Amino acid sequence: MKNTLHVEVLLKTEKAVDISELEESINLELKKIKPIIPESTHTTFITDGLADCIKSIQICEVENLQEDDNHERMINYELPEGKSLDLDAYTVQIYFYKLDDSGLVDDDTTDESTCKMRRCILPNVDFCGIWDSLVYQEPVKEILLNYAQTGMNFARHNVNTNIISYNRLILLHGLPGTGKTSICKALAQKLSIRLSKQYSFFEFIEINSHNLLSKYFSESGSLVMSMFQQIKNVLEYGDSLVFILIDEVESLTRARDAVLSGTEPSDSIRVVNAVLTQLDNLRKYPNVIFLTTSNVTEAIDSAFTDRADIKMLINPPQEMAIYTILKAAIEELIKVGLIINVEKNDKFDRLPNSNAEEIEDKSTTQKLYEISKESVGLSGRVLKKITFIAHSIFIRKPQCDGVHQFLCALQKAIKYQKTQDAGINKVK
Repeated sequence: MKNTLHVEVLLKTEKAVDISELEESINLELKKIKPIIPESTHTTFITDGLADCIKSIQICEVENLQEDDNHERMINYELPEGKSLDLDAYTVQIYFYKLDDSGLVDDDTTDESTCKMRRCILPNVDFCGIWDSLVYQEPVKEILLNYAQTGMNFARHNVNTNIISYNRLILLHGLPGTGKTSICKALAQKLSIRLSKQYSFFEFIEINSHNLLSKYFSESGSLVMSMFQQIKNVLEYGDSLVFILIDEVESLTRARDAVLSGTEPSDSIRVVNAVLTQLDNLRKYPNVIFLTTSNVTEAIDSAFTDRADIKMLINPPQEMAIYTILKAAIEELIKVGLIINVEKNDKFDRLPNSNAEEIEDKSTTQKLYEISKESVGLSGRVLKKITFIAHSIFIRKPQCDGVHQFLCALQKAIKYQKTQDAGINKVK
């Protein structure tokens, strides 16, 4: 069996196209650029011959079906150094999609007292690029994508949930700023592209769990019931796939033993019971995936965590993931002209096998890797803006003169940020 090369094609919304003819044309274009060098994977391009109807063609990843020593399915995003990708050796899977530009909007189908959600159509312009921007040390994205696709495959084949239990419920937990909410949105976007042949349309619903909690006794449970009724109405359209995001799910699923011990409001138990009951009722709908996040899993009722098919800890990024994040940020600044006078030897190469600390004349790659190791402990959210901090505080002019000057500023910004974070924690 051939391995698979995934290619996503963004269409222009104003153009009507014949997909079968377009797919044939794209395959021909891909043949023209083979062999694909490693740097070309996971990148976007467009050719003159298809520019009238296509915004971009993205070569996303190579799916390797070989097994490792643990007999696990592997997905490789990088090819061995010096190797190229021969398209004849792969099955090319092409996905066509258009972006909806409406964005997340408040649901207005009921009055304000019962409507506590925002909705949008997928794929959506607001979620574009999130998937590629998320970098983890572990194969978080690959595992979640495989899980979700398997869950929907089981649902489409009407696998009996009384024999094989699967709730299509994901729980991501970990420290704040690790990208839990972002990857939920990115996963929904990715699936709306990959499963476009199975469903007519896709919808994303974001629930504000805090707004479902009322100061009036017993009203919170009623608000939860009303919200799930709204979701049920959406799911009645069986040709759609609906993603439900519940951020900080612990707000709605407080451990009931804490309620009984008197450490939580007694009304909380009504909310937990309502959520669990409604989740069980929605299992019969094959066209829904629940995405939930939590910063404090110890506060969640065990009956909820038991219902989650996959419970994944999202760790703060380590040096290799940090290196990738910072490298992408610096390359973006070079691309837009905010870092100028870039020399040929300033490019970021693959990390050498030798220890960077043992080399006196460090390359650009080695210096950035050294900075990445110093950055361990910062959240992904902070790392995404650390290059902005470096430019604003330690460059203080419109353009930075050279990559090495920016790396010096970045190193200072890392130390500055850690000092600021330590000061905040000390106050706490």
